[in-house]
Order: sequence, then structure tokens, then C-alpha cells
Amino acid sequence: CEQPTQAVKSARFASFPKVLAVQVRRFELVNWVPEKLDIAVQVPLGEVSLEAYRGRGIQPGEEALAETDGAPAAQQPAVDEEVVAQLEAMGFPRVRCVKAVSRTGNCGAEAAMTWIFEHMDDPDIDAPETAGAEPPSDVNPEAVEQLAAMGFARDRVQRELRSAGGDAERALDRLLSIPDDMESMEPAEPVADDPMGGGSAFELTGFVSHKGSSVHCGHYIASVRHGSGADSQWFMFNDSKVVVQRTPQPEHAYVYFFTRVD
Repeated sequence: CEQPTQAVKSARFASFPKVLAVQVRRFELVNWVPEKLDIAVQVPLGEVSLEAYRGRGIQPGEEALAETDGAPAAQQPAVDEEVVAQLEAMGFPRVRCVKAVSRTGNCGAEAAMTWIFEHMDDPDIDAPETAGAEPPSDVNPEAVEQLAAMGFARDRVQRELRSAGGDAERALDRLLSIPDDMESMEPAEPVADDPMGGGSAFELTGFVSHKGSSVHCGHYIASVRHGSGADSQWFMFNDSKVVVQRTPQPEHAYVYFFTRVD
């Protein structure tokens, strides 16, 4: 019999940036409330090599995945038939009922009925909903309301929920970790005269820590290394105060900044 194929998926750097920013997930969503995770992460203060994570294309023994021919056959999406039946009993066509329940994430008759009324004039309102179609433009309204109630802009909440496939926890992760003004930033172009993306040796040159027991309150401080190597010195920035930090403690930081050693 044929042996099962084992596949390994990994991510590598096509090029190394001059400054590498690493954001650590420091919260989890519990009953729609983000709670802080106070878990120590061992981060070296000295030089660290990332050469093992450099991408070099297809390696010996590896094969490129074959391109698929054509799209898979469309299937009807999984919907709550009980809710569909309730809507049909109100006089709505089954196609609209199925689409409404699917687009609202099986969140009940009330949410589906609201969707139907809001989309009565859509030209494709009676087009069948299929699993092979493009992802729906609508998201779970309950998730939108919960996240918007935390102070995020509703249009951004909907956009992050779509990107996360409806997963509210993943959407909240991005909402908390990516400022609004960073979403429109263009990715940096590789340095033209540095085809290999520079050296792979980095050293920690800064980190941002949060002092407090909750993500809703507390205080942020920044630690920055001045100089490099054994002659370097750490400073802590606390609002207008700047003091020498003799024993930097990056274990509980939110964001780390590594500078490439050239």
C-alpha cells in the first residue's frame, strides 16, 4: 500500500530588514473580554543569528506543489435548517433564507431576518449561495457589535473579521496590535545592492513593556540600547523621565526591536 505523504509548511525570510520588529501576543479573549497574559519569554540581549530562517527556494528533496486544475465543485453551505424553516414559514423564498442564515453565521432567525430586510434590493438576492463562491461580504453582526463596543471603528471591525474568516479572537488580535494608520503602509522594497537581504546577525536594541494587570489600563515604558556590543548601555524611557537601566528585563515585553549587525 502507498505510504502517506508527510508535508511540512514553514515561513522564511526572503531578505532581512535593517530593523526587525517582533510583536508578542500578550492577551487572550475570555468571554469577549481581552485578558493580559503575563508569560515570560526568554529573549537574548546579545547577538543572535537568524540564518536558519533565510529562504533559499526549493531545496534538495523538496517538490513544488502541483497546480490544481479548475475549482472544486460547488457545494451547498452548512446552515441551520431549523432557522431556515422558521424564515420560510414567514413567507421568504428558500434561496433567500439559506443565504441569510449563511451570511449571518447561523446566528439565529432574528439576525437572518434583519439581513434579508437590509438586502431586499440586492440584484443577487435570489442567487443561490454556494460554498465554492467568494467569501460573503457580511460578517457575524453579533461579533461586529461586541468588537465595536470596545471602541474600534465599525468598518475596520468588519474588515478584520472578514480577513480572519469570522474568527473574533483573531480579529481582535489584529485590532489591538496594528494601529489604524499602519494598515495603509506600503511594504518596504528590498535593497537593490543587497540581493541576499544583508547579514543574518541581529541584536536586541529596544523593547516596549506594559505595566499593569489589564489591557484596558496601565502604563507603557520603552527600553532602548545605546551603542552596540559590550560597550552598549540601556536606557528606560518613562514619559519624560529617562534613566540608565542597568538590568533590562525584556521577558514580559509586548514589542521587540532587533537591529541587524552589519
